[in-house]
Amino acid sequence: VALVCAVLSAKCGAGFATLAGGTVAAYSVFTIATTQWRTRFRKRMNAAENAAGNKAIDSLINYETVKYFNNEEFETRQYQKHLDDYGAEYSKAQTSLGALNFGQSAIFSVAMTAAMLMAAEDIVAGSMTVGDLVMVNGLLFQLSVPLNFLGSVYREVRQGIIDMEVLFGLLATKIGIAEDASRGDTPLPPLRLGGADPALRVTGD
Repeated sequence: VALVCAVLSAKCGAGFATLAGGTVAAYSVFTIATTQWRTRFRKRMNAAENAAGNKAIDSLINYETVKYFNNEEFETRQYQKHLDDYGAEYSKAQTSLGALNFGQSAIFSVAMTAAMLMAAEDIVAGSMTVGDLVMVNGLLFQLSVPLNFLGSVYREVRQGIIDMEVLFGLLATKIGIAEDASRGDTPLPPLRLGGADPALRVTGD
């Protein structure tokens, strides 16, 4: 980014360098803010998916109880409700992803259009050539490629961390019964019967 701004400032003027730097800053702020905003939809989607899976597993494990109390329709409604919640949150997550991609593309499109207009004015004024316009176009386009890649990587990392929150919560759960740490790896002694020999006695009237 610094190299592109330096070349644009030296060859075309400070206005082009300012435009390139502002474009990168706007792209970064928009990507981070929108990704943070999308986090809530991903969390709700994961929660709804986990709830649907838990309901299905619980109903299958307790199949006899469900049949005994004739709760098939109730369990089905509960499961369908979780699936509907998952579908709604998934739709919101995909819609917000489309908004993120559209915003990123719009930022670079506006910047590219502004740069071309500035270059056209300088060409008319005689301070730039057509070759300079092509250079500006190429530099800004090449600048957009790594930024799009970095934006995608940041989004995927955030999404992966959100998806693993359940695992992190499970690992952080403290067990109710803890082993005696003072014993270390010492095995327990074998069971021994002491006193008189065991005998089976049957008594009756």
